Amino acid sequence: MSIVDTCFLIDLIREDPGAIGFAEQFSNLKTTSISAAEFLYGARISARPGLYDTARKFLAYFPILAFDDEAASLYADIAADLKQSGSSISSFDELIAAIVLRHGEEIVSRDAHLKTISGLKVIPY
Repeated sequence: MSIVDTCFLIDLIREDPGAIGFAEQFSNLKTTSISAAEFLYGARISARPGLYDTARKFLAYFPILAFDDEAASLYADIAADLKQSGSSISSFDELIAAIVLRHGEEIVSRDAHLKTISGLKVIPY
């Protein structure tokens, strides 16, 4: 199974053909608690009535993997390695990557900067 990131969730709810095609091909997709939080935050601050409730119902279709102590250790390594190499990505993406690596999974994303994280396999859609 693969873990989808926030941009995939957004693209899927917006009916992006690439995201829909991927989801139809692979039915056992999961996400992370960080992506769920980002996704719900975007819905919460949206001016579209009812979007937050729709987003919560939408997320119910995905098993959500939590950020735990093993992911915390991996996050520290990822963030330190990126800082030392002069690369920087968002802390949210570092946290998401840590959860993905902790579970030995790959991430489904269109964010190319995730490829800078050592050991993280990124599956485009």
